[in-house]
Amino acid sequence: MLFSSALFGQTGRYWSNSFNTDASLLSGAVVGGGSGIAAIFYNPSQIADIDYKKFSISANIFSTYIYRYDDALGGGQDYADWDFKIQPRFVAFLLRPKNWENTSIELASFTRDNVYSEIRNRATQQIDIIKSLPGMEEYIGDFYYRMEYEDYWLGIGLAKKYSDKFSFGISAFHSYTVINYDYNIETKAYNIEQPGNGMTEDFYIARFKNVQNIKGYTSRFLFKLGFKYTINDLQLGLNITTPTLAYAGTSKVYREVSVQNINNEQGQPLPNMLATEQQDELVTRFKEPLSISFGATYFRNKNSIYFTAEYFAPIERYNLITDMLPAAFVTNNVIGFKTENWLDYKEQHRGVTNVAIGMRGSLNENIELIGGFRTDFTYTPYSGGGDNKYPAEITTFSLDQYHVTGGAQFKIFKTDIIAGLQYSFSRGNNLKQVANFSDPVEFSSEDRLVLQGERDYSMGIRQNTLSLFLGFTYNIGQPSE
Repeated sequence: MLFSSALFGQTGRYWSNSFNTDASLLSGAVVGGGSGIAAIFYNPSQIADIDYKKFSISANIFSTYIYRYDDALGGGQDYADWDFKIQPRFVAFLLRPKNWENTSIELASFTRDNVYSEIRNRATQQIDIIKSLPGMEEYIGDFYYRMEYEDYWLGIGLAKKYSDKFSFGISAFHSYTVINYDYNIETKAYNIEQPGNGMTEDFYIARFKNVQNIKGYTSRFLFKLGFKYTINDLQLGLNITTPTLAYAGTSKVYREVSVQNINNEQGQPLPNMLATEQQDELVTRFKEPLSISFGATYFRNKNSIYFTAEYFAPIERYNLITDMLPAAFVTNNVIGFKTENWLDYKEQHRGVTNVAIGMRGSLNENIELIGGFRTDFTYTPYSGGGDNKYPAEITTFSLDQYHVTGGAQFKIFKTDIIAGLQYSFSRGNNLKQVANFSDPVEFSSEDRLVLQGERDYSMGIRQNTLSLFLGFTYNIGQPSE
């Protein structure tokens, strides 16, 4: 078996974002205070805490991704791969209008989510699988998976400090999501001995193909309402994020299943099969739910402690992509799967609550140490490959993840520089295999299998990521010391 993969991030989680500001090194535990230039995202009421102009640009210098798949495609084989990625993340500009008392405005552009996953596999063996042929056949199983998903946000936030104790803020965002998705399984078996080498039969090949391809986008709006209240050394924060309001989005979708030269369980030849459909302008709507986050920050001398919890409401099953006429072309449906509204893609999100904690301590007036931990639970846990599901679903290898962060912030004249690391890890066992190329059968009507084996729950996934952060914030209006 040959295996190669390159994976960056995962869809299916809400707290995978890292904006490479000091808020990121606190693991995002900043709804109650301390979000800094990232306030427009975490709690817009904290925009009012900054009383001078700021310009910030943050970059994820690199992330190293290490993935391990145990028995994902049968045969007890374990596969491991690593890669790295470089990506800019967060740019913000904060204004303090002179004529607006205790009011601040922030503009920001950032990548909310970025995923690139690609897996290629080929399994080969010599096996007697074709009932109509004597002797052994060469068997080949190919698996290809690609997921590219990006979510770009452009936003504006406004906040006012009504007193030393209470602030209120609101931010509005435009989100533009794009997806490129491939999920392909192809298997074939052919006679090893060629005509002219003592054989009288012609070259014979049996094939199965299941191909899915999506290329699309969704444009949407969402809003955040933020509140902050101060009691002595304790700051309390509340942030409410509306569900996304999609107003546009289309996808080009192609799907095909074909069967050639296959015999049934009794060795009788089955008619060749083809089911195929392509649509260019299918309505596409990616949704995100209502979320409510609460945070508390305790400031004491040179040290601070941070806590945040956020609840994401569930989303009922909905049409991510909606099929339209004409229907799929289907002939000789020997597998017996449903083809009505064949290009409908469904999705649903379970409710999730994540928590984060952070700590910050000053070594001196110019250096602060920062660290944190957060959960990142998946709202769509991996449940097996998506080729046989009806209605169709987009497959993601999403698992619960945990993030640990640490680093420092340095002050040099009017500039704040943050540098640090984030380690993220996921573990999954007893998962359903993506495919089974190790024990294939020619055809099984009961399990709807063609040139594949029955998938069991022996798959395991290990994901480890190490990211290096670097952030730069220039305090334009801050007085020089």
